[in-house]
Formats: sequence, C-alpha cells, structure tokens
Amino acid sequence: MKNENGEKEEEDILNPPHLRDKHLPGVKEKVEGLKREYERFEPVQCPPEPDPDYPLHYPLVDITANWPPDSPSSRPSHIYNSLCYFDYSDPIQRASAYKYRLAEVPFVVRGIPDLDDTVLRWGDITYMNDLFGSASAPFRCEYSENNHFMYWREPRGKKKANFVPPTEMIKMTFREWYAKASRGRVSKDDPHWYFRASACSSSGGCPAPDFNKIFSELPIFQPKESLFIAVPKRQRGVHCRFGMTGVIAENHFDGSRNMISLIGGERRYILSHPANCRNMALFPRDHPSGRHSAVDWSEPDFETFPQFKDVLSNEVVLQPGDVLYLPTNWFHYIISLGINYQCNTRSGKNYDYDYLTEDCGF
Repeated sequence: MKNENGEKEEEDILNPPHLRDKHLPGVKEKVEGLKREYERFEPVQCPPEPDPDYPLHYPLVDITANWPPDSPSSRPSHIYNSLCYFDYSDPIQRASAYKYRLAEVPFVVRGIPDLDDTVLRWGDITYMNDLFGSASAPFRCEYSENNHFMYWREPRGKKKANFVPPTEMIKMTFREWYAKASRGRVSKDDPHWYFRASACSSSGGCPAPDFNKIFSELPIFQPKESLFIAVPKRQRGVHCRFGMTGVIAENHFDGSRNMISLIGGERRYILSHPANCRNMALFPRDHPSGRHSAVDWSEPDFETFPQFKDVLSNEVVLQPGDVLYLPTNWFHYIISLGINYQCNTRSGKNYDYDYLTEDCGF
C-alpha cells in the first residue's frame, strides 16, 4: 500500500513478500555459532532511533595502533566498534533498523533468514565450486604485488603517460582463486588476488560474465523495495568480492547508499564520517584513483600529511550473516581477516552529506 504522498507504507517495506522473517529450524543457531564476538572499547546505547552523536568516533591513530592494518591475525583485546546491531527476525528491532537507515547512519543487521540460509550453503566449498564453476567464462580478479588494493580507472591525455596502475585486472575461475587464497597467510609484500563476481542483468554495466545466479542466492538484494533496497530502480547490481587473508581495500567513499553482506569469514571495516573529508588527503577528482586517500594507512607519513592525525573513525568486524548499512559518502577502509565472501548492492543516493564532500572538490 502507498500513503497519500504516493510512498510505500513502512509496514510494506519491513515485511516484503519476497523475504522471510522466520528461520528454518536450527539455521539461526548454526550461523550464530560461526560468529566471533569482539569486545568494544566502551558500551554503546542503541535507542529505537539514533541519538545525534551516534555513532561515536575515535582517533584513527588509536584504532590503527591498537590493531595495525597489516596484522590481520593479531586480534586485540578490544576494538573501537560503536555501531548498533539489530536482529531482523525481531519485528521491533527490524523497525529500529529502518529508522537508522532513514537517519542515514551506519548500523549492522543480522538474524536474516534468507541470508543465513546462504551463509550455510556458501560454507560448503563443493557448493561454491559448483555454483561459480557454472559461469560461462572466468571472472574478473584484481592482482596486486602486495596486500594493498586501490581502485583506479584508465587515465586520459597527459595523465596516462605517467600513471602506473596500482593493480592489474586479470581473469580467473573461482577454483583457481580459492587454491591461491587457501594456501595460508602470506607476507604483506607477496602477491595477492581479489576475486569478484557480479550480477547486473537488469541494469547492465557488469564485468563479464554477468552472473545472474547471485540474485537467486541473495534474495535480500533482489531489486524490490525492502530494508535492504531503498530505490529499486536505481539499484546498481550485486557485486561479490572474495578476499584472501591480508587483502586491504584502500580508504575511499562512494556516491550512493551501500548495503554490504558478509557471507563467509571475517572482514574488518574502518569507517569515517564525511566530515573527515579535508583530513583524508584524497586524490583529486580527476585522478585515476579519485575519492581515495593518498595516505598509506599501514605506515602513514605524518610529515607529508599532518592533517591525517585529526581523522576520527570507528570500526566493525563483519561476521557471517551480518549486513552493514553504509550511507552515501561515508569513508571505508577494508581488511580481510581470512578468506571471506562479501556481496554488496547500491540503491540510490542520499544528499545529506554532499556539502562535506563538495567542500573537498567532489
């Protein structure tokens, strides 16, 4: 149903017919058993609607000193996690999660029946080999000579002559990638591979092959309005990125809403409010890696980038079955803590934070 303004009623968004709100027997408990809990630096209050100072932020230098990005296995006694968690299978908590999404602040949803089913399926390597082995061609995979991965686009004109791409785009099957990823921890200076599979049949724009089976595997990301999809007509497909231990996706912001599901393993996110834009030392808009921080967060050069000491952030370690909501223009820096499977989708843009990134030239 729609209200007098032509908008869908909240009840319809929170109870869409294509998603279940109840688990099959034993599924929720099995997925909860896969999660590792991390002690917070301090307690976090999660009222039905977010407080003005939510989420709390801490000096980034404290976060990276407590857990250096290049040491994924050195888990500390606590992390600087100030995000709220909501159980999708509880209608009251599901309604609260929707309020947080409307407020355009980050949060985590777990206990999602349809996603938890996928977590258990994808936990079977035979199933994964069969699923992704059914593709019509090898998938896109990013190759780096070390554990750092920075997005780039092909430069034009004079910039092209002097630009050295930070990674190489290659083709690889899932089975080939998993064989490399499962060899165990390698040095941060050794080669790393970052596997990707995408589904964009309704919108186009996917790197081949367009693997439409992902929509069946992830009903929560079907282009239908729900807690996870704000504007179905503006959904930009589903993109799955599989990380091996130590892979780092450099800090950047995206110009659209982002729902990020973790289906296997663990992935650490360091988040920063767009208000930190001027302190991030971003590559300019016309740079091949525009929107990305020029600072090496593993070994920051404070003499060259003194403002970087003033960045405030928080962090979260996503577990199997978790979905992180990342609002438009929020910065994120990602570390793979082991072999992990992540799929995300974007659905439209919110403009609340545009004035902050525009102040930085974007």
